[in-house]
Amino acid sequence: MPLLARTLALNAMYNYARDVFKTPKGKENELLSICCITKTMMGWNLNNVAVTCRERCGGMGYLAVSKFSDYIALGHAGITAEGDNRVLMTKITKDYMANVKFHGFKVPQSSKDISQIAALKEITQLDVLLDLLKFREGALFLSLTSRMATLAKQGKTTYQIMMREVSNNIQDLAMAYGERNTME
Repeated sequence: MPLLARTLALNAMYNYARDVFKTPKGKENELLSICCITKTMMGWNLNNVAVTCRERCGGMGYLAVSKFSDYIALGHAGITAEGDNRVLMTKITKDYMANVKFHGFKVPQSSKDISQIAALKEITQLDVLLDLLKFREGALFLSLTSRMATLAKQGKTTYQIMMREVSNNIQDLAMAYGERNTME
């Protein structure tokens, strides 16, 4: 996604997170995940925007007057402050799974099955894009929970499973959750 569009979408997500934080009624179990995913995505985006802008400016981007070094430092601080982003992404997925299991949270479902998605000719409409994000999130959730259950049956501990076996899947699901929330 172009940086400006992603930045504007994340700003809308930030406003949504702020509103949910102010009035969490109905979102109590999801509040922390919404705040965490907003923090992680905005931190990575700031870092990406600052680095990209500095690179596009060539040698001038290194000058103090450009302020890119300040923004890059802020981006790095945002990625590691108040909890490393990768750790927060693990927490988001763990909370997501707990909300599905214990609090009746429903994994978003696409209105189309895989054969209908494969036949799509036009995917630039926002409702189609949202549907594709829901499909991806649902597929990632099913894949992750299935793999975790298989590994648990093999006698592996939850720590071994989450930290060594499915860490990338956890990160992918958390990002899919954040991207879908941002698009909604």
